[in-house]
Amino acid sequence: MIKANYFDHQQSRIQPIQLDLQQDIVNVIFDGKQYPVRKKRLQVSEPFEHAPCILSFSDGSHCEIHDRADQQTLLDFLDYRPSLVQRWQRQWKWALAAIIVMAALLLAAREWGVPLLADKIAARLPGKYEQALGDEVMKLLDKSVLSRSHLSDQRIAQAKEAIERVMPEHGRIPMRLEIRNAPDIGANAFALPGGTIVVTDAMIEMLSTNKDRGLSPAGAEELAGVLAHEIGHVEGNHGMRRLVRDAMVTVIAGSLFSDFSSVVSLASAGVVNMEFSREMETEADGYAIRRMKETGLSPARLADALERMEKMHKREAAQESTTKRITQYMSSHPATEDRVARFRAAAR
Repeated sequence: MIKANYFDHQQSRIQPIQLDLQQDIVNVIFDGKQYPVRKKRLQVSEPFEHAPCILSFSDGSHCEIHDRADQQTLLDFLDYRPSLVQRWQRQWKWALAAIIVMAALLLAAREWGVPLLADKIAARLPGKYEQALGDEVMKLLDKSVLSRSHLSDQRIAQAKEAIERVMPEHGRIPMRLEIRNAPDIGANAFALPGGTIVVTDAMIEMLSTNKDRGLSPAGAEELAGVLAHEIGHVEGNHGMRRLVRDAMVTVIAGSLFSDFSSVVSLASAGVVNMEFSREMETEADGYAIRRMKETGLSPARLADALERMEKMHKREAAQESTTKRITQYMSSHPATEDRVARFRAAAR
């Protein structure tokens, strides 16, 4: 006789019962009465160590068996065969091997399989979805880390002139420039899905040699180089490619480890904390070089802008908060020295 706790499908009250196993029948004994249930109409959950064994009935009710010996008796009676995963769990060496294999599969998928498939999916997504996503992200940023620009109309006009100078005549999608004040972000520029390019006040101020008169001709060309890089992200569809990649990796991880609760939250965080892969950054650098040459600008101007940021980082490295803000733009990019060398070589 097996002791169990019964839960019907209408209320959560526990009802102690007994199970009498007879050939292909399980007699459920409750309040002195027997209720026979055919063996084939029962379903047992996969057992886990230190957890009750759950026996489900066809009407949606179930019972829990806590005693280890009773659990094994029931499993034997039902001819239960443990799955491969369960057999691994019982032997730590196999469990460790399984974890290593799953981690390797996840890494391989992220490095090779996911990027290839995600890029194809992103390329086929209708432009209206990309635009809608970009608009929502911009609204979210405006409510959190961005605020109205504090720059003069003159400097805002100079920034718009800079992007117009490197804007492609026939781009993949329409693009627009947004200038925002963002003390927590610092000197930064980034591209969102849908063609929105954001540049912060601090970035324009950093490139302004004269704070009163705004951007010098050299500073305007440096800003044009920075914006050409961000246009490269838009033209390469990097925003959607990265989002689809991250979403796929999150779903794969959730399926492997049976935890889907973080899928949406991780995907949402990926939109706000957008960091492109180094491969995409290199692509955007290549686009900036080509576009600057096409418009008569020297790629060396973008090298100058990067060196300004590097000098600012070193000068204010003692101030942790400032360092964090400045390095946000640099963190996901290839090494500054390599990028500067590439831009200067292209300018020769």
